[in-house]
Amino acid sequence: MAKKKMQKLDLNNFFIKNEKDESFKLLQENDGKQSNLTTSLPPNAQKLFVRKEKKGRGGKTVTIVEGYQGNSKTLEQLCKKVKQQCGVGGSVSQKIFIIQGDKANQVVKILIKEGYNAKKTTM
Repeated sequence: MAKKKMQKLDLNNFFIKNEKDESFKLLQENDGKQSNLTTSLPPNAQKLFVRKEKKGRGGKTVTIVEGYQGNSKTLEQLCKKVKQQCGVGGSVSQKIFIIQGDKANQVVKILIKEGYNAKKTTM
């Protein structure tokens, strides 16, 4: 018999204070929640910076792509394409994505082929 996982309830915004009568009202499905979708710039209008980094990673070299502006789902799809074409792993955090290994030149070529303005930088 398999156990069912319980879902954690988010009670942070369960009640809202009503300004008029100083009482509380129950939130509906999308009341008070802001949409997570942002308008995504077209690829040719974005400037992506690709750099290598070694510091704070146990001596391992990683390639970092930053400067992306747009939807996080599109960023995850772009990261997935780059990881597949490079044959390495990686991850997305905030508005940057990290590719394992020294793949800066290869990543720049892939991003340019996808239509992005990519440039290799050093920091």
